[in-house]
Amino acid sequence: MASRPRGRAFVAAVTLGDRQAAAGLLRADFSWITADGSKVAKEKGVAGFAPAAANAKESDVQRHFYGRLATVRGARDGVRFLRIWAEDKGEWRLFGMIDTPVVPAERASVEAQAGQGDCDNPCRTVPYEPKTAMDKAILAAWQQTKMIEWKPDAAAWVRFIADEFMIINNTTIRTKPEREVIARRHEASGVGTPGDPILEMEIHDFGDNAAVMLSRHFPVRGGKPYNNVRVWVLRDNRWQLAISQQAQIKAEAPLPAVAAK
Repeated sequence: MASRPRGRAFVAAVTLGDRQAAAGLLRADFSWITADGSKVAKEKGVAGFAPAAANAKESDVQRHFYGRLATVRGARDGVRFLRIWAEDKGEWRLFGMIDTPVVPAERASVEAQAGQGDCDNPCRTVPYEPKTAMDKAILAAWQQTKMIEWKPDAAAWVRFIADEFMIINNTTIRTKPEREVIARRHEASGVGTPGDPILEMEIHDFGDNAAVMLSRHFPVRGGKPYNNVRVWVLRDNRWQLAISQQAQIKAEAPLPAVAAK
C-alpha cells in the first residue's frame, strides 16, 4: 500500500514537461482552479501544466494528512498553491489544486464587507442538497460558521476551526489566531459580516473523517464571483475547517450586491 502522496513525482513530471506521467498521477475527477479563477477538468488541466511554473522555488510548504486525504500548501512565485491528494485502494492520486495570486490588502474581506444585511444564502439556505449524512453534517457545520460570522461569537467560531487553518484569497492570508482576532473585534463591536452567497456547491467525502467542499460564490457587497476550496476534517468529534482558499474568476462579470452597507 502506498504510504504517501507522490508529490515529488508529480512536480518532476510537470517540470520535465512529461504530461503523460503527470496525467497518470491525477484522479479521473481531478479539477484545477487556476490563477485566473477558472476551474478546469483533468484533460484541460494537464494541457495547462507549465514547466516554468513548476521550476519556481516553493516556500512555506506545509503538509497535512487526514486519513485518506492529504494536503500540500505553500507559495511559489507570488502565488499560494494548494494540492489535495486522495488515497483509493492503496494508490494516492491528485484530486484537486488551486492557485491564488495574492496582492496583500490592509483588511481581510470579512472585515471590508462587515456591516448590515441579511444572510439567507448561505446562512439558512444554499443551492445544494447533501448526498450523505456526512455531507449534511459538514454543511451544517459550515453554515453555523457563517451564522457566527454574521452574528459574531468568537468563542463559538473557534470550535469549528482546525489549528492549522488558513484562509487565503486574492488580497489576504490569515491563520487561525489572526482570524480569531478579527472575530473578537467584530463581537466587541456587535457588527458581523453576512456570508457571500453560493452559486453552486459540491462536497466530496474521503473515508469518514475528511472531505473537500468546492463552491462558487459572489461577494455579498457585489463583485466578481470566485471559486473556493475548503478541506474539512473530523477531529475531537466535530467537523473542523482546515483550509479555505479562493481565487477570483477574472473572466466573469461582477454581480450586484445582495446587501448594501
